Amino acid sequence: MRLWEVLWTHYLSEHLHLYVCVAILKRYRSKIMGEQMDFDTLLKFINELSGQIDLDAVLRDAEALCICAGENGAACIPPGTPPSLPVDNGLFYSQQDDEVL
Repeated sequence: MRLWEVLWTHYLSEHLHLYVCVAILKRYRSKIMGEQMDFDTLLKFINELSGQIDLDAVLRDAEALCICAGENGAACIPPGTPPSLPVDNGLFYSQQDDEVL
């Protein structure tokens, strides 16, 4: 629950979730690289980390990564990347052809 609350605050960045992912991968990189995991094995390994991650350490690492990346990091994230709001094109409502929903 604490992880979700931290992510919803958009503390430092609305893309903090990406930095959390990088922090987790960074923390387990020696095991991932050492075993040369393929995608399926990596996915299984990451899923099995649920409830076993040192959340305090990962959040500290994510915060440090976010601060280090700064504006350069934000510039590398394409506009509209979730959980971003849609790119503002000046319209309050999206224009649709005359479709009836």
